[in-house]
Amino acid sequence: MKKKQKAIAAVSWFLVAVCMAVIFALSHQPSEESGELSMAVMGFFAKIFTAFIEFIGHETFRSIAHALEYCGLSLLLFNALYQTTLKPRIILPFAISVFYSLTDEIHQIFIDGRAFQLTDLAVDALGSIIGIATSYVIYRFINYIISRRRGNRLEKE
Repeated sequence: MKKKQKAIAAVSWFLVAVCMAVIFALSHQPSEESGELSMAVMGFFAKIFTAFIEFIGHETFRSIAHALEYCGLSLLLFNALYQTTLKPRIILPFAISVFYSLTDEIHQIFIDGRAFQLTDLAVDALGSIIGIATSYVIYRFINYIISRRRGNRLEKE
């Protein structure tokens, strides 16, 4: 692997670690703090999307947040694995993401007012699937553009 590619892979894995640290920090909050934070975030978005957020409610909003966390983690994992192996990986980022979600739910057992919730694990897995599918579509699209450009360059020569 070239020096530039190693640097890109290192930055990609750093972003994965940052995302995991943020998820851990959010999960480490006692129930009351977690609820207050989600209400504050919900309040921020409520200013923008008031009717939608009031319609979906607090629990649905929290589920969407869970899915988005793991969607983002999976996007980062897909990219980091691709930058490391130069091959698109689908199963491995999903497995890592779901395993991390499982450890996150186990971690919450030890936090006041929090609990292991199978529904959160399922929502996290769904978010992961969405993130990986999105990553793969982006990967395919970029490769299509690159191959078209190469083809056009060859035709012009």
